[in-house]
Amino acid sequence: MKWQVYFICSVAALAGLLFGYDVGVISGAMLYVKQVFNLTSAESGIIVGGVPFGALLGALICGKLNDWIGRKYALLITAVLFTAGSLFCATALSAETLVIGRMILGLAVGIGSFSAPLYISELSHKNHRGGLVTFNQLAITIGILLAYVMNYLFSFSGSWRWMMGFGAIPGVLLLVLVLFMPRSPRWLMLNARRAEAEAILKRLHGDAYAKEELAEIDSVLNQKSMSLVSVLRNPGFFKVLSLGIMVSILTQAVGINAIIYYAPTVFETTGFNQVTIALLATAGIGLINVLFTIISVFLLDKIGRRGMLMFGLSGITLSLIIITAAFNYTQSSMTLAWLVLICMMLFVACQALSTGPACWLIPSEIFPMKVRGVGMGLSVAFNWGTNVVVAMLFPLMLTGLGSTWAFGIFLIIAIFALFYFYRFLPETKGVSLEQIEAHALSGKPLRMLGR
Repeated sequence: MKWQVYFICSVAALAGLLFGYDVGVISGAMLYVKQVFNLTSAESGIIVGGVPFGALLGALICGKLNDWIGRKYALLITAVLFTAGSLFCATALSAETLVIGRMILGLAVGIGSFSAPLYISELSHKNHRGGLVTFNQLAITIGILLAYVMNYLFSFSGSWRWMMGFGAIPGVLLLVLVLFMPRSPRWLMLNARRAEAEAILKRLHGDAYAKEELAEIDSVLNQKSMSLVSVLRNPGFFKVLSLGIMVSILTQAVGINAIIYYAPTVFETTGFNQVTIALLATAGIGLINVLFTIISVFLLDKIGRRGMLMFGLSGITLSLIIITAAFNYTQSSMTLAWLVLICMMLFVACQALSTGPACWLIPSEIFPMKVRGVGMGLSVAFNWGTNVVVAMLFPLMLTGLGSTWAFGIFLIIAIFALFYFYRFLPETKGVSLEQIEAHALSGKPLRMLGR
């Protein structure tokens, strides 16, 4: 591939880095924020849940927004919101204003988490699409690790405002770089700008591939986009929509966000009861997340989406079994601390190989063009809706049910996810978006959409 493709995907993935930073930074900042504002468990959950709630709102509008102004300018709006939200949080004088700032960041996350993978997917060569879309997931994990490192560095002074305000720097960088990005060829074709689309495809992938891609886009171009009501009434489209929604729910409901948001809090209940030690252990988890996401970039287009997801979910299930048993049976606090840390690392490694990339990659591939806006929008909305539930309820689950039951619930969900994906998930490796669409419209079972 030409260097321009990597540059474009890397710039778009900055939205993912900001996403990761803003969901990760709260884990350390909350250790100080809850003391400064004297917060209850419920109030802590509301502040943490501000980003996923704002992301849910952003997800509800991002489909229409992308159809209206295009993927490029949706990313531009994302950059403005990230920058403004970071500065708002850094200067918050009350818990209420901090929630507002977190919701602004959430709007950015909701729009960016839709726009970035869709944009990358539509500019990528079909043989490299899985790895390139996973650039976004890699950037998310780098953002989370960066947040954990900033949390640790500022933990010695307790400067939670600097933790949150640091996110404005990559926000400004995205704002500048996105101005030099090309439009999505598929969006240009939908808006009768064929010459521009052809020029972009030729520059990125060469004449032969551009000709092939334009012919495939032409084959579905006359299809008009459908409303949500029309999608729900059409059995073929509803079937694909249900898969996208279930992928979004189950990849989040297994508990990754409980670890991302609350790992230091969980560690404080074990032998790692000092703030700096808990944050350092959390940074270790962030590093594992980055390393195994890098591995997934190279494996997704070789092994495939389905195989990676099944393998990763099996590891997630195993880690949850051990964590649940450890909280229930381990007597030594230090033994418990190390068991939980090792199993959380296993969980995050498996998540980085499977559910992490899958929750963005699979919805960006399976929807026909005429329902892509509705489908992606609803999938992202259910993704963030699940995230809101986990973010707000997990601290209440820890205090009300205890750690054993809190992680036991995630274990039950992981087992169900294994059975669901085994039964319904198709393999889309190396298949063009238009071929997947043709299979969906022909009435093939979900499991066969990639064949």
